[in-house]
Amino acid sequence: MHHQLKIAVLASFLVLTGIYSALTSSGGAPLGYSSSPGDSDCSSCHGGLAVNSGPATRTLTFNGSAASSYVPGQTYNLSLTVTRATRNKYGFQLKVEDGQGGDAGTLISTTNRTWLQQGYLNQSGSGNTSTSSGTITWNFQWTAPAAGTGPVTFYFSSNAANNNGSTSGDEIYTDAVTLLESSPSYTISGLLQYDNTAGTPVVNSTVRLLGTGGNVLQTTTTNATGQYTFSNVPSGSYSVSALSARPWGGVSSADALLITRQFNNTINLSGLRLVSADVNGSNSISSADALLVSRRVAGLISSFSAGDWKFETVPVNVINANITQNIRGICVGDVNASYQPSTVRQGTVALDLNPAVVIPSQGAWVPLSLKCLGSKDGIPLGSVTLDLEVPQGWQIEGVRSALKGMMPEYSLEGNRMRLSWFDLEGMNLGLHEPILYLKVLPNQESPAATNPWFLSSSSELTDRDGNVLGGLSVVLPRLQTTQERALWIIQPVYGPGTCPQVMVSGQGILELRAIDVLGRVLDRRTLQHSYDFSEMVLLPEGTAVVSGVCIGSKQAPVLVRVAF
Repeated sequence: MHHQLKIAVLASFLVLTGIYSALTSSGGAPLGYSSSPGDSDCSSCHGGLAVNSGPATRTLTFNGSAASSYVPGQTYNLSLTVTRATRNKYGFQLKVEDGQGGDAGTLISTTNRTWLQQGYLNQSGSGNTSTSSGTITWNFQWTAPAAGTGPVTFYFSSNAANNNGSTSGDEIYTDAVTLLESSPSYTISGLLQYDNTAGTPVVNSTVRLLGTGGNVLQTTTTNATGQYTFSNVPSGSYSVSALSARPWGGVSSADALLITRQFNNTINLSGLRLVSADVNGSNSISSADALLVSRRVAGLISSFSAGDWKFETVPVNVINANITQNIRGICVGDVNASYQPSTVRQGTVALDLNPAVVIPSQGAWVPLSLKCLGSKDGIPLGSVTLDLEVPQGWQIEGVRSALKGMMPEYSLEGNRMRLSWFDLEGMNLGLHEPILYLKVLPNQESPAATNPWFLSSSSELTDRDGNVLGGLSVVLPRLQTTQERALWIIQPVYGPGTCPQVMVSGQGILELRAIDVLGRVLDRRTLQHSYDFSEMVLLPEGTAVVSGVCIGSKQAPVLVRVAF
């Protein structure tokens, strides 16, 4: 009797133990069956078929898609899907290891369909039944390890069970997905701007991303707003700079004046403006740079040894974040940064025309003077930049200067004159006082009398500090020719002595007046020639204007401004 009871108790214990074992398996395999190099796989408990011999498919996705790399520290949403027709019971075990067999990153169980222990992720008791006919999906998360870990591998073993109540007939699969470590990438972006107060965009120009040693890693082109962007930039140390084939401009005699003042230590240029002053590329600033600027403004040279543009090279450190870095540039020689490369420069000097002057076929000297609106105290002149064209049918044959100090640099090309002058001390120009005399002559038989002079918007007048003078007009006569007898012509003559003198040519009777800057008549005389004759006339000191009125002739009064 007691023997039969013991047998019954033992049988009951074995049944209960079998039930407990089945429940434990349905809640996940024991640890160490992920199929990693140091683990077994599910075939250790489930037999009958060769591993991976069944038709089931397995996929492991990262944020909804397959992956080949990971970003250190980033958290991913993972899905493990097993598909096997006619099966509705499944299981798995998954582990992530680095190249040395250690745990890589952190697995996170996010639903009650999985459980996690000691770095192993398994299906739970409520997560072993298919989510749809023949398919099961487990969702969880993984936070990637720190930078420098290197490649990591997801090892997982899965079971498509036949649900026959035993371990026979189940299909076992093993898989491994390796991800390479990916350096996170960022962007470097900003504006390429001119080094003026407005920060004018420098469009359609090349920006370069430079690595260690200055090697070019990427290039891009600025858009219509001067914007540039570099993408896929790993963390590290870089620098950005630029190149431009945009037109050179903004340089005038004022810049030559400021370069000379920098050389004389009366101003302190800095940054790109100091860099732009070194137009000959000698790594120092001297009067030679000022001279070259003046010569290029005058059209005597067409380039600088230092090139046309200079840009900053700015260091940039990318540390786990996108970077915004603006870059500045400047035209070589534009030390006052007056250029606005994306706009048309507005002229600062107007053109004013005097009454017509008759020019004989052999030509005549005509005065070029300045008029300041609203001023009675003269004009404080420090630099002159002129780009002037004589009317069609005429040409400029020569230039005489009434400016103080250095002789101006100028070039004559057909009917165009480009001129540059500056002086450190400057000069106070009297009202209506000429600064130049231009030898003008017709270059065809009947030049047009209606075409005006043309003054380019690059023309500029400044004070001795390089500040642009506003409200100024360049005053020139209208030009006319005559086929009749010689008419009266008055031309200033430069020679030894302190008294001004003019050459008077013509036929008939001329009343000649010498006038000072205040409009007072210093001398009045009458000249009478019975034939076309020229004579030299000495004038009193202080003469600024010589006026000639033709007696008994239809010729308009002859007015000549002189400066001595």
